[in-house]
Amino acid sequence: MDSLFGITFSKLLTLLKENKFSISLNKILFLFVLILVSIRNSYFTRKDKKLQKKYTFTDVKEHVFILGHWRSGTTFLHNLLIQDKQFNYPKIFEVIHPNAFLYLKEKHIKNIEKQKVTNRPMDNVKNDPMSAGEEEFALAALTLKSPIVGWVFPKRYEHYEEYLDFKNIEQSELEKWKAVYINYLKKVNGNSEKRLILKSPTNTARIKILLEMFPNAKFINIHRNPFDVYRSTVKLHNTAIKSSSLQANFKYDIHKRIITTYKRVYESYFNQVNLIPKENFIDISFEDLEKAPVKTIGEIYSTLNVSGFEIMKPNLEKYLDSIGEYKKNKYAEIKDEYTKDIYAEWGEYFKQWNYI
Repeated sequence: MDSLFGITFSKLLTLLKENKFSISLNKILFLFVLILVSIRNSYFTRKDKKLQKKYTFTDVKEHVFILGHWRSGTTFLHNLLIQDKQFNYPKIFEVIHPNAFLYLKEKHIKNIEKQKVTNRPMDNVKNDPMSAGEEEFALAALTLKSPIVGWVFPKRYEHYEEYLDFKNIEQSELEKWKAVYINYLKKVNGNSEKRLILKSPTNTARIKILLEMFPNAKFINIHRNPFDVYRSTVKLHNTAIKSSSLQANFKYDIHKRIITTYKRVYESYFNQVNLIPKENFIDISFEDLEKAPVKTIGEIYSTLNVSGFEIMKPNLEKYLDSIGEYKKNKYAEIKDEYTKDIYAEWGEYFKQWNYI
């Protein structure tokens, strides 16, 4: 349910019709809450639209995109880079209230800032409404064209998975999605002319589309040992994705889904990554970032020709000190048959990033 927390009532009704109102009995209460929330969102949206007249919504075209499959270290990298105050980024409350965050910010910002810090269920990373958010959740609520919608309605996951790379989607539908994405990013920036640092794993499969929208954008790909990605993604399915589902009675093969999605993400990535101008791209490993974060961030700035590293460095070091006590989750060992399957299906990626 929380994956579509920002949805309006009309969009929710459309989604329920598309999925033939197929809801698990033990999720009826959650659906009722979501309906009430969507009605509230519709009210706030009308207020927000009136407020938008105060903003110029500058069209910035040189955003920085963090690429990488889920659980590859994209959040950690995002949290490091946003310590640089020359950049802006979508906050969590802007992601979960995509239709109305300008209004909420103006009327309720003090209450929003006072909301308590919580830990994400899949990795214990601390979050609050002002933490960096993943804009794909906003797009899911705004367009209904996202794999995240498949988290909520897993019976039609394959349908929503088509929006991972838009490979089989009509051009007219893609253009509408692009327009919503651009407008959302303008709204996040408001009157600011700052570049945004954006992190959504889905974008790893959309390089060509992103370049069509933002030809001068810069890209950072972060990769991680595929076995670690697999183990962590299993936990993602058993926590955040599971809790998002309105069809809890529908059981799917988590192993198969992880294998398939990972391959789809990186087949698209490797088919498109060479479209990025060399001066606008860098590939790093999670392992290097974890071992030497300051050095790795410095290399990112140098390679992408981004100024200001020495200015942001004290903020970066302060942030790193603040998370010094953070402990990563421990994951169960992978079954032998799954290990063989992972090698067989993802072997080229182990080789590509020298994990064998």
